Amino acid sequence: MLKKERFESIDVEKLNIVDKDGTIKMTLFNQDHIPPAIMDGKDFLPGHRQNWPISGIMFYNGEGDECGGLIFGSEKKENGEYTSSASLTFDQYKQDEVITMTYDNENGVSTYGFQIKDRPKTPLPEQIKRLQEIRESDKDEAAKQQEIQALWEGSTQRAYMGKNKYGEIIVSLMDKKGKPRLRMLVDEQDNPRMEFLDGEGNVLYKLPPEL
Repeated sequence: MLKKERFESIDVEKLNIVDKDGTIKMTLFNQDHIPPAIMDGKDFLPGHRQNWPISGIMFYNGEGDECGGLIFGSEKKENGEYTSSASLTFDQYKQDEVITMTYDNENGVSTYGFQIKDRPKTPLPEQIKRLQEIRESDKDEAAKQQEIQALWEGSTQRAYMGKNKYGEIIVSLMDKKGKPRLRMLVDEQDNPRMEFLDGEGNVLYKLPPEL
């Protein structure tokens, strides 16, 4: 019989939820115990987010790979300036996030919204390894940038719904290259607008047409 214990209150800086074999499934952490980015049992991004002012919950799939999480935090300077943020993300298998909900506030200017992204089938650790190889190569900077751009091809934002720093409520749909093709918004004066764009960002048609 499963033994149960009841506690009225527990203070803990980090809590791991694991399977019987020890495979981690979820971890709750404070700022001093931010977990590394784990995939295939390895930290493939050493130092990633270790100095971020965040706490939260990290999710792991059946293989122990990081597959999303909930993070939140804030930071305030002596002069009164501050930042505050929160995000809930879900990752593609062996890749980065494909669904994201975010909130950011910098000194009272807020942005928040919901994003959908495409990710390539190549595992993220392989991309990170290849990125390091490109950066350490003897090729000129232009050639390096071209290879880096090709490396991240297929990793694009496809949809966004939220509020931007100008106070506009936006719904934007992008093509496979991440270029906005359909944009709907309501501005701070409550004026609605819809725009159809080509792949270069030129407006092909808009409603109402006189704006």
